[in-house]
Amino acid sequence: MSDLNFRPYQRPPMTRGLDPQRVNWLWRLVCEVSGLDAGDVVAALHAMQVPVDHQRVASWLANDFEDNYFPLTVAEMERNLRSVLALRKMQANASDEAPNAEQADAGHHYTPELASFEAVEPVEPVEGAATA
Repeated sequence: MSDLNFRPYQRPPMTRGLDPQRVNWLWRLVCEVSGLDAGDVVAALHAMQVPVDHQRVASWLANDFEDNYFPLTVAEMERNLRSVLALRKMQANASDEAPNAEQADAGHHYTPELASFEAVEPVEPVEGAATA
């Protein structure tokens, strides 16, 4: 058994300063760990009525030496994360409710009565007409 549960916790040393106006490096790390890509983030932000395009979201994932880099603030990062969480929750709720909705609607689908069509006498083919 490991003794790590009984040893005191120690914080890691601060190896970089944190500029709250430029947290792209942290955003990239969060996206990598969680498997998020720019398309996921765009969908989540759009679901929360945040006007953003794919180019802007991709610029948050770029390194500061890249041409398409645009700084991401802590406030934007928080909004992005909360939007992703909210969208995932909505999707989970929708998938939980979907089987129940299908069962509830199962008895309410329109099915035409074919008996009225069976009473019609067959039509004789017309000479020279194409047949299927």
